[in-house]
Amino acid sequence: MTRHLHGPVRRVLIVSNGHGEDAVGARLAAELLGARRDLELLALPLVGRGAAYEGLAPPLGPRREMPSGGFMLTSLGVLVQDLRAGFAAMSREQYRALAAAHPDAVLVCGDVYALWAALRFSEAPVWQVQPLVSVRYQEGMTPLERLGRLNRTTVDGFVGVERRLMRRAERVWARDEPSAAWLRAHGVPRAASAGNVMMDLAATPELDLRGLLDGRPVLALLPGTRRDHHDSLPLMLSTLDALGGRMQALAALPASLALGVRLPPGWSFAAPGAAEHALGVRLSAVSLRGQRVAFIEQGFVALLHSATVALGTSGTGNEQAAGLGVPVVGFPTRGPQYLPAFARAQRRLLGAALTLSGREPRVIAASVLGLLDGPARVRAAQEGRARLGPPGAARSITRQLVDDWS
Repeated sequence: MTRHLHGPVRRVLIVSNGHGEDAVGARLAAELLGARRDLELLALPLVGRGAAYEGLAPPLGPRREMPSGGFMLTSLGVLVQDLRAGFAAMSREQYRALAAAHPDAVLVCGDVYALWAALRFSEAPVWQVQPLVSVRYQEGMTPLERLGRLNRTTVDGFVGVERRLMRRAERVWARDEPSAAWLRAHGVPRAASAGNVMMDLAATPELDLRGLLDGRPVLALLPGTRRDHHDSLPLMLSTLDALGGRMQALAALPASLALGVRLPPGWSFAAPGAAEHALGVRLSAVSLRGQRVAFIEQGFVALLHSATVALGTSGTGNEQAAGLGVPVVGFPTRGPQYLPAFARAQRRLLGAALTLSGREPRVIAASVLGLLDGPARVRAAQEGRARLGPPGAARSITRQLVDDWS
């Protein structure tokens, strides 16, 4: 079905399907409101609560967290957990909210599922920002690896059904130029790349962390927030013990999530010190060996800008660190997100910017120390910046949207 604009756009619905996608949608919402004060923006987050949209675009529909955190196809067990938690009923409510919104235009920030939902349940013209898929995920994959990743095909590449849906969109912005070029060569002529909005989100530190820094190189701990942190945070703290005090670590994790983690032997939780409290820190962890880690809740970007190396089991967080030129060390977790296959896929995406390690603290520590200086550090920093690109994508996309909608 062909959709056409009928006059200038006033009411826009942003549909997103993931926490990172929510952040991208919220950044675009802020840019749009700055460029067109007459716009009415609404949001439909298909995964989670859509907290990123608050104050910018009122979220519609049910806003519930599923056990998978949006990664329901990683295994049959995870899929069953989501279905038992009410995924089907939640989805039906979301479709009804989409159909009842009656926007002039729909902006999809997400992959094939969000695009399908927007085209299926709304009659408005659709624009898509695809911040997830990159053809780089398939660089160097063996046939066996492709077979093992069949349940992640919509992340590793653009499947045929997604390309058919993209042809029905007014414009499609891919996350990088190699992906946009591939789409144009495979039947999506309106595909383009304006850069990666995720790097806009990492451009400006929220606060100044210098009051916490003691002069040692900073190791940013990025355990992720999709429950991988239960497994990865203890290993990260044990890695600090193996580093023997050579680096100062700060962790990007809310206190509410950290408190649910079983710490390794010799570690315990502690109240924040005065300098930590002044920066909004509510919780720290301390070790018998004298290590101290503050859990940073409101300064994730500031932490990345302060870091010498990042130790991460995060999706978007690892990518943003790499894009800022911070070398990243990762190791596989027991899930639900940073499983071995996901870690290898992210390595293909980020190239030398990401070093994958085994799960032993001493092995992880050796990988971190190898990136403190020297050629490996230089190569990692250069490749991360090249693969993620500079900030500015949100403003460029907004200009094109405003032109289309005026």
